[in-house]
Amino acid sequence: MSCSFAGYEDARHCHIKLEHSSARMSSAFESKAGIFRQAVRRKDVDLRVVPLGFLVLIATGMCLLMLPWAHKPGHSLHWIDALFLSTSATCVTGLTTVNVADTFNGFGQGVLLFLIQAGGLGIFTASLSLVLLSGSRLSLADEQTIHATVGKLRQARPLDVFIYACVFVFVLELAGAVTLFMLMERSLPEANVWQCLWEAVFHSVSAFCNAGISIYPDNLAHWKDQPAMLAVVAVLVIMGGIGLMTLINLRYYYFWRRDPRTRGRLTLQTRLSLLSAAILLLVGGLATWAFEAHHTLRGANLGEQLSWSFFHSTMSRTAGFNVVDTGEMNPPTLLITLGLMFVGGAPGSMAGGIKTLTVVVLVLTAWSALRRRDEVQFWNRRLSPKISFVATMVAMLGITCVVVGVGLLMLLEDGQPASETHQRWLAIVFEAVSAFGTVGLSTGITPLLTAAGKMVIIGLMFTGRIAPLVLAVYLARPANPLLVRHAPEELSLG
Repeated sequence: MSCSFAGYEDARHCHIKLEHSSARMSSAFESKAGIFRQAVRRKDVDLRVVPLGFLVLIATGMCLLMLPWAHKPGHSLHWIDALFLSTSATCVTGLTTVNVADTFNGFGQGVLLFLIQAGGLGIFTASLSLVLLSGSRLSLADEQTIHATVGKLRQARPLDVFIYACVFVFVLELAGAVTLFMLMERSLPEANVWQCLWEAVFHSVSAFCNAGISIYPDNLAHWKDQPAMLAVVAVLVIMGGIGLMTLINLRYYYFWRRDPRTRGRLTLQTRLSLLSAAILLLVGGLATWAFEAHHTLRGANLGEQLSWSFFHSTMSRTAGFNVVDTGEMNPPTLLITLGLMFVGGAPGSMAGGIKTLTVVVLVLTAWSALRRRDEVQFWNRRLSPKISFVATMVAMLGITCVVVGVGLLMLLEDGQPASETHQRWLAIVFEAVSAFGTVGLSTGITPLLTAAGKMVIIGLMFTGRIAPLVLAVYLARPANPLLVRHAPEELSLG
């Protein structure tokens, strides 16, 4: 805008026009900014839906498990144990304060199965559900991101990927149930058909959802001499633990095609998820065999020793089934198991823990710092600095939760039966890590915990399951840019 000044009145009149114009521009800018802020707020999903939804599911399960017709004759369930079991099943942990096989009848076991399936869909499907129900568009649901992760040649909508995930869950659980049923029929021809079918369905869902809850009194030691059944359970656990996005990516990767345009590609997340799962499985299995060959595995032949060792390594990642008494294992084996439980499975999977890719990113960041690189690069890809920040935050969150949980358990269980076992403080630490990692392995102190100790474990199970989910959805929001950049200053480390 321009004005010619013929005199004082003209100058004053022009000044007033400038003020009015500036006010109109400011008002228009504020109006547009307000619309933009409202649009941004509309895209934000209310994260309280996640914990509240899980709390409602847990409360419903607790009420159902306390019903008299959910128990076998002569058995009852205290409210703290019902809450514990409902939380364990919903958070697909597997820790139990009572013997499921001896306490619950078919209805009670059906309630547990429903809780396992509802809670076991994991971070991926829950995040997509938030997107679809809210009508918002998070970065997880961005078509470009989904296109890159799925590896298809066309773009996919959030609803498409959600349907793919549900189909994978149904197909894999159905395949596992059919295979287990056929193996049971072959090994136990005189057994009741309907009972075998129920056991096959229950353990297939429990395995794929990485819950680790069994309806046998001795857990999967019941199948200790059935390597084929153990192999099926292990495969289901691995499939549920590598992540649904990885499974979808593998579904659309046609490795036999020569043309890269029709072959698709494996994303960096898929390759790292598979590689980290293989390394952890191998290291855990060999370490278990080395430390337990002459202890809990003595008396078994080499094939059985290796089979049980790798089965324990697979279950330590987050499933919780066991064929050997964990409480009798050597301390070095328990320490290796602690590490596996804390790491857990892949992002977007049924597994818990801080996730394998979190550890991978931390290792790559440390390796880049050691090589004096200012960026993290791996397999011809460069990682954003934000990923390193997030990995550090997730690891710190996990360590903090475990340390606080262990401290509370040591205070509350001091002088109580749970602290008087031969493993002593190691059993307490093992229980806390198993709860936070939603694993379900225990040295046998779970039924010995006091009511206060059980509440601490309930809190760890809930936090270990909910915190990564809420954190993932929260971090999917756009970053808040810095409006002011201060002068840099160096710090001395080390």
